[in-house]
Amino acid sequence: MSRRKTIEVRQNKLKIAFLEQLKRTPTIETSCQKVGIARASVYRWMKDSKKFKTLVEEALHEGRVFMSDIAENQLFALIGDKKIDAIRLYLQTHNARYSNKLELSGTISTKDQPLTKEQKQLIRRALKLSSLRQHDKKDS
Repeated sequence: MSRRKTIEVRQNKLKIAFLEQLKRTPTIETSCQKVGIARASVYRWMKDSKKFKTLVEEALHEGRVFMSDIAENQLFALIGDKKIDAIRLYLQTHNARYSNKLELSGTISTKDQPLTKEQKQLIRRALKLSSLRQHDKKDS
């Protein structure tokens, strides 16, 4: 087997191990450490292969769902232990009666007034500095 083929086989094994680890610990840094590869290698592989990048994104998603399940199980255990903070968190996020509320009151009015000379100059200047420069010339 050629050296190039040997490297490719080893990299494929590392990629598979990394993706499996990512499903259990959905952070690139931690997964790299556990598999024994550099983050730079992963980002290089992602840059070189859209398929690998997609696989990384899917593994991250799967890992985050897995961690959410673990966290939810822990939350339910704490609720079962009558921990008030856990009970409060659950109620605030799952029951509208206990969620944080913000009440706003006031009035809004609008006035149709022409732009001042200074405001028009500011708009022209901003358009000139932006990529809409051609747009400014058409309106003038």
